[in-house]
Amino acid sequence: MRIVFHIGMGKTGTTSIQHALRTNAEALFSQKAAYLSMWFDEIDPAYKGVGGFTRFIAGSEQEKTARADRFHAYLLDRAERDGVETFIFSNEGVFQAGAQLGPFFRTLKAHGLPMSFLAYMRDPRAWLPSAYTQWAIRHKTNEGPIQDFPTAARRLIGQYEGIRFWQQNFGDVLTVRPFEPGFDVVQDFAATVGLTLPDTKTRKLERAEPADTLMRAMFNTRFPGQVLPDRFDRFVTNSSHAPVPSTHEMAERCFCHDGADEIIAEKRNLFEHIRDAVGLDFLEGEPRQSKSPDEAELQRRVIDYLVEVTFDQAQRLKRLERLVNELKAHGDGS
Repeated sequence: MRIVFHIGMGKTGTTSIQHALRTNAEALFSQKAAYLSMWFDEIDPAYKGVGGFTRFIAGSEQEKTARADRFHAYLLDRAERDGVETFIFSNEGVFQAGAQLGPFFRTLKAHGLPMSFLAYMRDPRAWLPSAYTQWAIRHKTNEGPIQDFPTAARRLIGQYEGIRFWQQNFGDVLTVRPFEPGFDVVQDFAATVGLTLPDTKTRKLERAEPADTLMRAMFNTRFPGQVLPDRFDRFVTNSSHAPVPSTHEMAERCFCHDGADEIIAEKRNLFEHIRDAVGLDFLEGEPRQSKSPDEAELQRRVIDYLVEVTFDQAQRLKRLERLVNELKAHGDGS
């Protein structure tokens, strides 16, 4: 029995790796392998989720040693029950929490459990812009307004410091792989840990288009503290989770009228009948060029409409707020 801890870094394909592991349980089982998840809730359900992971890395050295004992016991029991020879755990947060989790991993190692750590690292020139969008805009991790790139990047680049702990304390069981442009991280991960995963030809990304990023920045900068991505999702985005339609594509669909002559020709018999019976010859008409509105002017007018709608909704909300306050006052008997 062995366990592989995939520990990050962040923004190096973690989402793709976790998606592949989560959706290929049968393929892993056929290789006597199992993906545990990204949380240590096998020890205690309270350790599930972001808040649970925060609780897990906290506590005294004695508490962390006890958690390692319980985790080791769980692995032994499941290995015997399900025939698992390779366990996989994946959480990029472990990379930064090395010093806090040292007692936990040292205890596991003392049990004689064969274990290894796998981390991916990316050229900071490519990593910093991606990390900035993720942790300075989408998930605002600083206090105060949205920071500019130089300010946030100087803070975020400190994440590379995490490698020092792993190299100094578990260097003998640590593998560091480069994350490069066009890189198939899932297949590299599988090959590195000695397993096979289906080649899906797709990557599971957490990447938004620039318009979404800008909207989130304008929203998140309003709040003095940290802002998780779901706050924007709950307050701003549509609840259907459908992709945001493109106004450019919709304009092309609505205002491009090419093809009318071809459609008329398909009904030639009908229009010949109209010509012969009514005397109106539409078949000899001149083709008309499709005249689409100027896109820049169209976008300006859409903004005009949105401003008007926003003001109207603001007035409606104010009236609704006043009505609610009146109802509350009436309910209080005042």
